[in-house]
Amino acid sequence: MKKFYALLLMLTAMGQAWAQAWDGTTASMWTSGEGTQSAPYLIEQPAHLAYLSKRVGEGETFEGKYFKVANNLDMGGLEFPVIGKYDKSVDSQTNETKDASLYFKGVFDGNHKEIDHLLITKAPETTGSIAGQSVSLGGVALFACTADGSVVRNVTIGKNSQIKVDGEIVAAIIGVMEGGVLENSANYASISATTFGGGLVGFMTGTSTMQYCTNKGVVNTAGMICGGIVSQIEKGATIKGCYNAAAVTGGSYYVGGIVGITYDQVQVKNCYNVGAVKGPESFLSKPHAIIGDNDGKKAICANNYYVKQLTGVDDEAGTTQTRGQFKQEEAVNGLNNELDVKAFVLDTENVNKGFPILSWEKTSTTAIHQLSADHDVQINGHDIVCNKTSTVYDLKGRVVATGKRMHIAASGIYVLSCPGAPTQKVVIR
Repeated sequence: MKKFYALLLMLTAMGQAWAQAWDGTTASMWTSGEGTQSAPYLIEQPAHLAYLSKRVGEGETFEGKYFKVANNLDMGGLEFPVIGKYDKSVDSQTNETKDASLYFKGVFDGNHKEIDHLLITKAPETTGSIAGQSVSLGGVALFACTADGSVVRNVTIGKNSQIKVDGEIVAAIIGVMEGGVLENSANYASISATTFGGGLVGFMTGTSTMQYCTNKGVVNTAGMICGGIVSQIEKGATIKGCYNAAAVTGGSYYVGGIVGITYDQVQVKNCYNVGAVKGPESFLSKPHAIIGDNDGKKAICANNYYVKQLTGVDDEAGTTQTRGQFKQEEAVNGLNNELDVKAFVLDTENVNKGFPILSWEKTSTTAIHQLSADHDVQINGHDIVCNKTSTVYDLKGRVVATGKRMHIAASGIYVLSCPGAPTQKVVIR
């Protein structure tokens, strides 16, 4: 009986922690974890996320440190201070690059927990001037900016969230990627910007990579450069294995279902769009299903698809399919072509109206199952066998087992991380 009441109290406490909304001011330091890969700092309540914002705002990059979200976070619909600040510019007189940005350089694992009721409406403070006019350099999202070495993964921004800013370079998860990786993440929030509006990222450059992400929140810009996944990419950045399923509307030039505009030899591969794309047509540009404007046609595009019945526009950067065609195995195979992992799967659970989904979007993997033939991961009862050293975490982010052959003693829901493969939820019965 004592055990029963102890369990009941524990479950009640967990429920209260999940349901407690942020009060808009409290920023409390996390109390669990060591910041290592095996014992990450745990973000267990909204105040912990606010504390992360406070510390990065004070100049702490958290380079080499690990974070994991342990519970769904209700941000209360109150103004959230962006994590970090983007402040990089080139002096027009000296041609000198000045970078006073406050970057997040750590590893942040959202653990597929939902961060909802997130509200961001304020542009960063002015950081310089052009022709005597004060300007803000943008970078408005959960994270203002990331750099080489940073990893942001498994983040979900909920549908009751809103990022609506009278400014530029606005998105849900990262404002400006100067490097690093964003992967296995989803946005359901509505995005609104003056210019440079993207579903997940505002601007990507250099070695930045975004992979296996989806946008399901409407994206609007009053002015130019609007993309369902990202507004602009340049200088070798890469987007692969991503899809947009929401409306994208721009008030001016360069509107695309995946990217607003591309420069240089960036890569846009294995992506698809089923969201409506709308914007004005002119001699400068017209809206497109995949890339609003492929400057100089330098972007490397392959295995991209769209359903014109839904997008309303065409695009030579992709191949059009009918609704029916795009719900078949052949469409999934086309999206996975030349990828290192089997990123897309059939939507057998109607997660995305029958259109292909990312493998991590499937609710669970149970019993005896082969997750991927490419990575040879087998689950048999309580035993997990991998051909590469892998790690199993519990839902608190704690390491349960590591190795190629692992026995999970307790039944429950776990997260399996295998090198080179999308993170998977695993149910051990």
